[in-house]
Amino acid sequence: MKTRSSFLLFILFVLLTGVNAHAQRSLRESYIEEYAQLAVSEMNRSGIPASITLAQGILESGNGQSELAKKSNNHFGIKCHSDWNGAKVYHDDDAKGECFRKYTKPQHSFEDHTDFLMRGSRYAFLFELDPSDYKGWAKGLKKAGYATAPDYADRLIKIIEDEMLYRFDDPSSSTPALTGRKGPVLDKKGRPVTNARERFVLRRVQSEGTRVAFVPFQKGDRLEYIADSLHLPTAALLQFNDWTHEVIVAEGERVYVDEKKGRGATKTTVVRAGETMHSISQREQMKLAKLYKFNDFPVGYQPMVGDEILLRPKSLLKRMQEK
Repeated sequence: MKTRSSFLLFILFVLLTGVNAHAQRSLRESYIEEYAQLAVSEMNRSGIPASITLAQGILESGNGQSELAKKSNNHFGIKCHSDWNGAKVYHDDDAKGECFRKYTKPQHSFEDHTDFLMRGSRYAFLFELDPSDYKGWAKGLKKAGYATAPDYADRLIKIIEDEMLYRFDDPSSSTPALTGRKGPVLDKKGRPVTNARERFVLRRVQSEGTRVAFVPFQKGDRLEYIADSLHLPTAALLQFNDWTHEVIVAEGERVYVDEKKGRGATKTTVVRAGETMHSISQREQMKLAKLYKFNDFPVGYQPMVGDEILLRPKSLLKRMQEK
């Protein structure tokens, strides 16, 4: 009778273990489905492999089911630190009642995870790695002290390989966010770029069909990161775009990475609704000072909708008319 009871308990244990494993598998698959695109977006602006971001999120948040993730939207276990001015929550971890960052939604946790790694000097060496080197990133995170667990890197690598998360790092992937990013990235001298952060900024530089090369500004971008990736001082980027240090760049706006032209591609243009002299200069890819000069406008003057604006000097237009 005792043997039979033990056997039944063993069978029950096996069944419960199987049910739990299946539940965890389902939760992990749901997590990947929900956050893969967000991880890819963060990779595109930073160079941090999407596989690493997803694996860390899965591990740190327990497939999104940890108390910290569910109540505070903190998926990466990032603690407050002295420079954190946002919302806080207190949670037992290595010590009792430690301070952790709290976010209004998971997206902010993913964005802050990117910023945390990009700003931390101890993680700087990771951005020299190829973005497909998830093993190097995993081991580097452990080396830099992201987590105290001795097997942290091995656990990240296992998650990545078990779930084939490396497929999100592949530039030739059919994933919508990755299309159009094939082939090596070259610098201005035609040399392959190996720095991950530089690579992901340079891939976004648009030069075909435009008079001046530019980078479309994406959510989460910072002018300092764009400038650093192009080996430019931020002041140069501001000068190229006729901006001051107080500028707030809108998502989708062009950030010119070279000097704009001294005149327009056409003779004139008509002011559109909501446009300013600056926005016209950006649209026409020409220097703002020249636009004021060609039209004899005092600096700061703003034209009316429908006004015709000269994009070339009057002397040149006069010579063209005489011909």
